[in-house]
This record gives sequence, C-alpha cells and structure tokens, in this order.
Amino acid sequence: MKSDIMKMMMQGLAMAFLLISTHISAADHACSDCHATATPNANDLIQPLSGLCADCHIDRITAGEHVIGIPVTTPENTLPLHDGVMSCATCHDPHQSFAALRMKDPELCQQCHLK
Repeated sequence: MKSDIMKMMMQGLAMAFLLISTHISAADHACSDCHATATPNANDLIQPLSGLCADCHIDRITAGEHVIGIPVTTPENTLPLHDGVMSCATCHDPHQSFAALRMKDPELCQQCHLK
C-alpha cells in the first residue's frame, strides 16, 4: 500500500515536470537567441523580427492566424510597429511569458480595427 502511494506520487511529479519543461516561456530564452549584442535593443536583432517568431512558430504563421507586414495608419494605435508595419511583436510582447498579448481583446484589436 505504501509503495503504491509512493509510486503514484513519483508518477505525478514526473508528469508535472514534463508539463513544465515542455511549456517554456519566451521569458526563458536568452537575450542572444534574438539579439546580437550584450546590451540588447530593437536595432540589434539577429534577423528580421518576423523571422525570429517564424523560427519557432511557423505553424501559427502558415495557419494564417493574423497577417503581418501590413502598414498601420490608425491614429488611435499605441502598439509598437516595426518600420511602420505590423509584426508579431505588435500584439505580442516577446519578453513576457508565452509572448503574452499586450492588451485584452477587444481593446487590442480595436487599436487597428474599427470599433
């Protein structure tokens, strides 16, 4: 009986470790995964911003979840643009866990889309 309980506990711990280790957040990446210098900034990316996201998330991009690379001219927009166009980082903060959305919906979408 005691060994069965211990076995179940060990299996539970192993499952918890597996779940945690397979859901690594964006905040767990090293700066050098995306940046070329020791003092990272938006101008030292190792490749174009959209390519950085596509390296790991090509399935999301090919699924057409949202178009990127389009100019944003909405005056209400307060989101970051890359050379005046929308990128993945316009809506997602790559420095937060799981590249969290910058705002809640519908506020986020209404930065560019009509209300």
